[in-house]
Amino acid sequence: MSFRKAMVAGALALILSLAVLIATSIWHHRLAARLLSRIEMAQHQALLVTRLEADIVARQLADRSQHVAMDQAIAVGMRAYLGSIENERHLIETDAESQAQQTHEWARALELAGIIGNSDRAGWRAARALSHDIAVREQGEAREAAQSIAQAQRWSGRLIGSVALFILLLCGATGWLLWRGIVAPIAALIDGTDRLRAERGPARVRLQGLHELQHLAAQFNDMAEAIETQVATRTTALEQANQWLRDIDGRRRLFLSKVSHELRTPVTVMRGEAEVALRRPENRAALEDALVHIVDSGQFLHRRLDDLLALAQAEDGALSVAPRPIDLALVLREAHAMVAPFARSSGIGLQLEAASDAVPIVGDPDRLRQALVAIIDNGIKFSPPEGMIRLDMRSDGDRARIAIRDDGPGVAEADLARIFDPYFQADVGRSRGGTGLGLALARWIAERHGGHLDAANHRMREGLCVSLTLPVVS
Repeated sequence: MSFRKAMVAGALALILSLAVLIATSIWHHRLAARLLSRIEMAQHQALLVTRLEADIVARQLADRSQHVAMDQAIAVGMRAYLGSIENERHLIETDAESQAQQTHEWARALELAGIIGNSDRAGWRAARALSHDIAVREQGEAREAAQSIAQAQRWSGRLIGSVALFILLLCGATGWLLWRGIVAPIAALIDGTDRLRAERGPARVRLQGLHELQHLAAQFNDMAEAIETQVATRTTALEQANQWLRDIDGRRRLFLSKVSHELRTPVTVMRGEAEVALRRPENRAALEDALVHIVDSGQFLHRRLDDLLALAQAEDGALSVAPRPIDLALVLREAHAMVAPFARSSGIGLQLEAASDAVPIVGDPDRLRQALVAIIDNGIKFSPPEGMIRLDMRSDGDRARIAIRDDGPGVAEADLARIFDPYFQADVGRSRGGTGLGLALARWIAERHGGHLDAANHRMREGLCVSLTLPVVS
C-alpha cells in the first residue's frame, strides 16, 4: 500500500468515525429532548387529570349551592386537559403504535368529557373512575418515556463507546503502520547507509513498508550494488596498478643489477689488458694485442649498452622500427663482421653459410642486425673454448630462416619456452653472467618484422639452435 492511500484510508475512517459520533450525539440529544418533553407533558396531563378527579370527588360531596361553581371548574380543567392532548401530537412518534396510543388517549379524553357533560350521580362515579384510570395511564406514559430515555442513553453509550474503541484501534493501527511502514524502513535505510559508508559487507536492505519506501529501498540497493561494483573494480585496478608498479620496481632493480654485472666484465677485461700492456711497454706485439682486446671488449660493451637501452625503450613503447626494402643476406654478413673480432678474442670460431643470392625483405636493417648480434653474442658466451658458432641462412618460398647454432651445454627442456623472457636466465646462464636481455630484445625485433624466434637443443650433439624466421618479399 502506498503512503497516499494509507493516509487517505485512515483519514476517511477517522472522519467517518467522527461523523458517526457527532450524528449519534445529535440524535441522542434530540431524542432526549423530545422524550423529556413527553415526560413533562405526561406529568402535566396526569396532574390535570388528578385535579379533575379531585374536583369530581369534591363535586360529589358538595351541596347544591356549590354545584354550578364546581361544574365550571371541572369544565375548565377538562378543556385544559383536552388542549394538552392536542399539544402533545407533535411529540408523538410517527409509527403506528404511537399514533394508535395517541388516538386511544384522545378518545378516552372525549369519553370523559362526554360523561362530565351529561352527568348524574352514576355518571359522576363513572367519570371519577375514568379520570383515575386516565391519570394512572398518564403516569405510566411518563415512566415509559423515562425508560425510553434510559434505554436511549444505554444504546447511545454503547455506540459512543464502540466508536471511541474504533478510534483507539484506528490510532493504534496508524501507529503500527507508521512504525512498520515508515520508521522501520527508514531505520533499515540508515543502517544500510552506515554499512555502505563503513564498507561492512553487502549494504542491502529488505524491501518493506509502504510502496514509496519499498521503491526507495530498491533504488538504494541498486545504488549500493553499483557503488560496490565500482569500488571492487577500482580496488582491482588499484591492486593491478600497485602490482604493476612493484613489477616495474623489481625490473628496475634487476635491470640495474644486471647492467652493473654486465658492464663490470668488459670493463675489467679492458682494465686488465691495459695494465698488462703497461707493465711491458717495450713489447710492441703485446701492446698491439692488448689494444685489440680492448677494442673488442669496447665493441662488446657498446653492443650491450645498445641492447639494454633498446629493450628499455621497447618496454616503454619508445623503440621504433623503420622498415624499408633490404637484403637479409647482406644484414647477416654485416652482423657476422661485427661479432667476428669479439669471437676471435674469446677463442670462438664463426662459420657463415649464407645464400649467395639476395634475400629481399622489408625491415629495419639496424634493428635486425642488432637482433642477430645479440643471438650470436649469446652463443659465444655459452660456447666452450675453441667452440664454433655456425650461421646458416635458407630461403624457402615466402619465408627466410636464419639458424644460429653453438656448441654450448644447451637449455633444459622446461626452460626453452622462457629463454626469450626479459631477465630470465637458466641455471647455466646465471653461472656465466649476463643480463638475460639479448634474446628478449631479439624476439621483440622479430615480432615487429612479422617473424618469430624459435629455440631448440641439438639432437645429435650438445648446443642450442636459435632460429629467426622472417617473411620474404616475392
